[in-house]
Amino acid sequence: MLCEICEKNPAKIHITQVKNNKKFTLHICHECSQECGIEGASINPSFSVEQFVSASKLAKTREESAANVHQTCPACGLSYGAFKESGRLGCALCYDTFSTELKPLLQKLQKDVKHAGKTPGKGDARLILRRSVSELRLQLKEAVCQENFEMAARLRDQIRDMEGQLSNYEEQ
Repeated sequence: MLCEICEKNPAKIHITQVKNNKKFTLHICHECSQECGIEGASINPSFSVEQFVSASKLAKTREESAANVHQTCPACGLSYGAFKESGRLGCALCYDTFSTELKPLLQKLQKDVKHAGKTPGKGDARLILRRSVSELRLQLKEAVCQENFEMAARLRDQIRDMEGQLSNYEEQ
């Protein structure tokens, strides 16, 4: 989990505060905690997670939104401001257009920014092999582009082995 303030470093300090039956949680890195005067278990009694989160995020969002609200998708014309209001993207190209803004949002919502889908039951061995082969093919293309031919040869051999296993499954 990334720090909610700088959104760069991993969060090492997790503060939870309950106020008026509302729970506020703050996940921050060590550097940001020092800047805010939070050190380990000693927290200033007047410290309010709610105020801190809203103040730091408000300042950051004002700067970011001023720059990004006018950004629009070249394919469908959707602006980033319209996306923030509706919560819906207009087309597939919107993911690329707004990628810098969407990645932190997706990291907060799910494990990874890449959608892996769901596997029925415990997973079909053929499906797992097919996915592995497609991932290895992408790595192979990257290795060839970087002229890392030793790695490319190893990846090619792994792909052949897995494709052989796939053909064995299909024969059964």
